[in-house]
Amino acid sequence: MIRSAFSFVAVLLVSSAFAQDAVKDQVVDALKTGDPAALAAHFIANIDLTVKANSDVYSKAQAEQIMRKFFNENPPVDMVIEHSGVSKSGDKYFIGILRTRNAYYRTTFFLKRIGDAFQLKSLRIEDSKNDF
Repeated sequence: MIRSAFSFVAVLLVSSAFAQDAVKDQVVDALKTGDPAALAAHFIANIDLTVKANSDVYSKAQAEQIMRKFFNENPPVDMVIEHSGVSKSGDKYFIGILRTRNAYYRTTFFLKRIGDAFQLKSLRIEDSKNDF
C-alpha cells in the first residue's frame, strides 16, 4: 500500500515537471520566433509585463498587442535560457537573452501553477547591460 502511494506521488511529480518544461519550451519558442499569439496563449488573465522601460499589469489582449509591436520593431533571432529556478512563492522562473536584429534583451519570465497547468504570470524584456 505504501509503495503504491509513493509510486502515485512520484508519477504526479514527474508529470508536473514535464508539463512545466513543455510550457517553458513553448514560451521560449514563441519568443524566439516572435509569435505574440503563441506567447499570449500562456498569459494569465492579467499579466505583469515589462517591455524596455514600460511596465504595468495588462490584460491578455493588451499584452499580446504590446508584444506584437515589440516583435515588429525588434525581429527576434534567438532566445537562450541561461538560468532557472524556483521563487520563494513556488513559481518557476527563467532568465535568458533574447537576441533581436536590433539588440540583446535580458528576458525573465515566471510560470505559475494554476489548476493543473502552468501559465505565464510575469514577463520582463529589458535592455541587456552587455552585448554578446
